[in-house]
Amino acid sequence: MTKKNQLTKDTFKLVFILLVIILSILPFATAFNEFLTRIVENLGFYGVIQKTFVPYMSMLTAAVLNKLPGLKVGVLPYGVVVNGVDVRITWNCLGWQSFLLFGVSLLAGLRGGFTKVSKLQAILFGIAGTFIINIIRLVFTAALVGWWRGLFVILFHNYFSTFVGIAWLFFFWWFSYSYILEEKQVKNTQYATVE
Repeated sequence: MTKKNQLTKDTFKLVFILLVIILSILPFATAFNEFLTRIVENLGFYGVIQKTFVPYMSMLTAAVLNKLPGLKVGVLPYGVVVNGVDVRITWNCLGWQSFLLFGVSLLAGLRGGFTKVSKLQAILFGIAGTFIINIIRLVFTAALVGWWRGLFVILFHNYFSTFVGIAWLFFFWWFSYSYILEEKQVKNTQYATVE
């Protein structure tokens, strides 16, 4: 088995282990995440992120939502209005959890003899993809509010969006190992023997 194949297996094992851990603690993690969110919000650490990134993400979310059928969309500094319903986007909705999981997977996935350029390309592809996945997650949640409201929106927001992040990691690592990451070429130096 080549070193690249072993790294591929190790990385997919790590992503799978993360999935199992997340699934087993998801109900507790959701409650704990809400608890941590309240603590951080009471301490005021989130202010810069809330003022800087949330309006930008609100505009991006609204731009995509405007392309979907059956939705009347407006932009607020703290979210969007979808069919007359305010959908609040907070600093905690921006996807820091998926970036954290992505970062953890990089620690395992980029071990080994890959070229620096291909590692950089994989990282940039991963950051861009994680950002896009988070936009899709925000858009889909807001669209569900406009189309249906109710329990499914809450289930998607609290649980299914985690699966979307994990599915992205599986795709990211498959694509990176298949098409982006290149192994360093080992220089084959021949030594002349003196007899």
